[in-house]
Amino acid sequence: MYAVLGDELPYIEKFAAVTGQQVTKLTDYLSLDNVQLAKGYDAVVTQQTFDIPDAVYARLAEFGIKQITLRQVGYDILNIQAIHKAGLRASNVAAYSPRAIAEYTLTQLMNLIRHNKKYYRTTTAGDWTWKVGGQAKEIHELTVAVIGAGRIGSALAEMLHALGAKVLAVDPVYHAQNEAFLDYVSLDEALKEADVISFHTPLNDQTRGMANDAFFKKIQKKAYILNFARGPLIETEALLKNLRSDKLAGAALDVLPNENDFMNRVQDPKTVPADVQELMAMDNVLLSPHVAFYSDLAIKNMVEISLKDAVALAQGERIENEIFY
Repeated sequence: MYAVLGDELPYIEKFAAVTGQQVTKLTDYLSLDNVQLAKGYDAVVTQQTFDIPDAVYARLAEFGIKQITLRQVGYDILNIQAIHKAGLRASNVAAYSPRAIAEYTLTQLMNLIRHNKKYYRTTTAGDWTWKVGGQAKEIHELTVAVIGAGRIGSALAEMLHALGAKVLAVDPVYHAQNEAFLDYVSLDEALKEADVISFHTPLNDQTRGMANDAFFKKIQKKAYILNFARGPLIETEALLKNLRSDKLAGAALDVLPNENDFMNRVQDPKTVPADVQELMAMDNVLLSPHVAFYSDLAIKNMVEISLKDAVALAQGERIENEIFY
């Protein structure tokens, strides 16, 4: 089990005690440098944002390992073709806690529309006046476009609907049960009407860089952008251009295209990439270190589901979370 966090240890130990499985815990990401440590084991589990080189799959196959399991939703770090070519099977944890990410998205949206970052900065500097933030909007006044209405996007849509917002969904997959709290529309329709645009789509060839200059030209002035999915969905320079010009009212980002260059470490703020420093300096931009998933229930489920699936795949069983494409 690669890239193990301290918070995961109790759940790993409980799984081992209940099932009798031996689970060896490593703190580093799975890579070519450490794949040999998997030799002699039956299954491999990891969680990471760094791509796994194709050569890793061939090495795992050499060791007699039949699968690779991610304890996360996003699997853009995997080359599924190369995995299948090596004779391996792959899986992810498609739903460890959709509400964890949906609730955090809603939290940051509320922080944005209430100007909380600006008020925090000014009050700590001694300015306790109202004028620094300006009047806020209320959730029920907003039309929100959810780009990607899967488990996470639909959970957010249901919460927003309960608070009185109008929710538009853009998704190639239609789920009739979602009609109770959202309306399916085209991307162009959503961008034209939405006060808030929230990304909850996988990263693939169709979605990479979808929020580019052409995308931002279609949105209405003073819209908010939320990204709690994958960093490369949004082109940072295009985002910055629209924040500088005041076309956007603000943005909340839990992920960034270059996050692997600086996240998950303590450092001088002046050493992070220049585009991230510019975002950090803006009162209408909220950044967080890829933590939207980080709840007690999510960590528990990520560990338990991934370990259970890894064992099942290693034994040749069929599982719900297997990735086929």
